[in-house]
Amino acid sequence: MRYSFTLVKVKSKIGTIWHARFWDENLKKYAHSRSTGVLVEGKKENRREAEEVARKILAENSETKSTATITLFNPTNSQKTKTANTPLFDYLKNFWTPNSEYAQFKRDVQKNPLTINYIKMNHDDIRRHVEPFPDFAGLTVGNLTKAILKKWLIWLAGRKATRLKKDGTIIEGKILSGRRANSVVQAVRVAIRWAVDNDEIDIDPFQRLGEVSEDIKEKGVLTFEERKKLTTLPIVDYRSRLVMLLGSYCGLRRGEIRGLQWGDISDGLITVQHNYIDKEGVKKPKYNSIRKVPITTDVQKTLNIAMENAFNTSPENFIFESPLTKGKPLSNNFFRNSVTKELESIGITEAQQKAKNISCHSLRHTFITLAQLSGVPEVVVRALAGHKSEQVHHKYIHVPQVIDFNDARKKLEYYDTNELKVVNA
Repeated sequence: MRYSFTLVKVKSKIGTIWHARFWDENLKKYAHSRSTGVLVEGKKENRREAEEVARKILAENSETKSTATITLFNPTNSQKTKTANTPLFDYLKNFWTPNSEYAQFKRDVQKNPLTINYIKMNHDDIRRHVEPFPDFAGLTVGNLTKAILKKWLIWLAGRKATRLKKDGTIIEGKILSGRRANSVVQAVRVAIRWAVDNDEIDIDPFQRLGEVSEDIKEKGVLTFEERKKLTTLPIVDYRSRLVMLLGSYCGLRRGEIRGLQWGDISDGLITVQHNYIDKEGVKKPKYNSIRKVPITTDVQKTLNIAMENAFNTSPENFIFESPLTKGKPLSNNFFRNSVTKELESIGITEAQQKAKNISCHSLRHTFITLAQLSGVPEVVVRALAGHKSEQVHHKYIHVPQVIDFNDARKKLEYYDTNELKVVNA
């Protein structure tokens, strides 16, 4: 049996690497070779990982003619040399810009544009936590190795957050959390893997690198009783109450609530199709999760109050329009403060909110958790939440936090008692 490819070990300056040789039917031999970028290391030498890369290459080029394949499998071109010889910091700094090739690809090809804030955050992280690392000084993209990255992770794990004041003074804060450190690592990883995917460098130094350990704190959610209180207590600020209900009964994200327009409300449904981002305006929902969600009776009552008090209810007007800046929604601070005040009104103090890790996004977690427990099929809950990934969806379910142990005890005892009756009969 002839295989479509074979693997061979090739030594390089940074170690031995798996290369794939592909069969050429015209030449009747394994004629075309390409690096998989996988290092030969470990007990099993990463052979399985190398085979996966080779299969991916083969699948991507299964319909390509032999002559074109030769060009593809031997991408020794000027762009490859140029990228490999580019100083690492310069490459990363230019990668995280609004007009970079990567940003254009996300915007024009995948139709999932990066936000300006996200690009700026990563650009700033490169300046703050990549440029100062001594071992990166003078290093080119092609010379970046896993060994150097490991040293950087050690350095990053003890790195302190910095803030630049208007007068140019740099202020140091606390040591970066594991989550924050990994956010910085991700900014570099995405940029380097973009170069690997485009055959501009042969090796992916991030292959099986790992991350900084994170102390992940579970997001807090409301119980059925706590959420119900939001519909029974007197309304002090109808907009604050509406924030709570749209989040916990409809599963809207904060940006989606800010971007909600009167034209999105129709026939007892909310069409979630807008997401408001500061400095960028109205965008599509995160991950393009446009969807419809039902409006419950209590949400509709509060919406009616909002409509009665609105300055303008034209279809394109924001439901949460700011009275100070016409044509724009209320600030993020309003939504944060609304959650704090409303939770305090149902007996959850600000200190308890921090201890339980309850925030504005917790309302969305609450909606998903309680919808599942209410008996709504998971596939329906995912559709209402706009979750395409089952893995992501399950991160939003926090059943242990909302268990009614008394109810569970009664049901357990009920079935136990009835089972005994059947046996005794």
